[in-house]
Amino acid sequence: MLKKQAIKVDYEEALKNIYEKNEINALFKWISEDLAHLPELQQKELFEDYLTKLALKQPLQQVLGYTYFYNLKFKVNEHVLIPRPETEELVYMMLQECGRTSNQEILDVGTGSGCIAISLKKNLKTAQVHAIDISEEALKIAYTNAKENGVEVHFKKDNALALKADDYPKFHIIVSNPPYIALSEKQNMHDNVVNFETHLALFVEDDAPLIFYDKIADFALKNLYPNGLLFFEINQNLAVETQELIQKKGFKAQIIKDLNNNNRFIKAQLLG
Repeated sequence: MLKKQAIKVDYEEALKNIYEKNEINALFKWISEDLAHLPELQQKELFEDYLTKLALKQPLQQVLGYTYFYNLKFKVNEHVLIPRPETEELVYMMLQECGRTSNQEILDVGTGSGCIAISLKKNLKTAQVHAIDISEEALKIAYTNAKENGVEVHFKKDNALALKADDYPKFHIIVSNPPYIALSEKQNMHDNVVNFETHLALFVEDDAPLIFYDKIADFALKNLYPNGLLFFEINQNLAVETQELIQKKGFKAQIIKDLNNNNRFIKAQLLG
């Protein structure tokens, strides 16, 4: 019989310098539930395999190959960012706004796992949701996630820094959670993020930390309907600078705090 208590003690000992005890308990509970349907021998092997990876500081979501976001299950791997709770707040905010009208055209720029686009489509049946990413590997994951969650999203490979207005229709809403962490901030980040999550989706050069906001807002000027909305997740340390950048282009922009009271989002409206 599988001795789970002994295995849990092994987890606590091996991971005590990486995670708090309550975090280890949560990890162990998730793994136990994930493996519960398997034969005991296979469970034992996977408990050991997962512990080896966790001890190297690999995120549990990558170890298991999936996570949950906005009550939906998403496959994740090293090619996509693991969706964060703050981004769920962004989706909630957008759904509150979108609930007032139907048949919206929505674009998600830098979709990664597809979590924003798929969650929006799942909750907005009549919306036409488009999503782009520069990474073919990310788009493969996003397409799989859309299929497994039973929604149709129009995926396309494109570069967020070089979007051509003529290649796209007009949109009512454009959203992006772009790379916004300066390379100089890398040293302050946890190893499980820096060593395992895709740098393509995380980092920007120190001398151009707002480049994605600049380029995407320029595209939105041409491809948003009058009074259309632009939503961004932002670097809290550059919230005011990001707001000013967007306002100078002709948007009315407001900074919105997340549940931790950090400046996390910008909601901007194209003045028609």
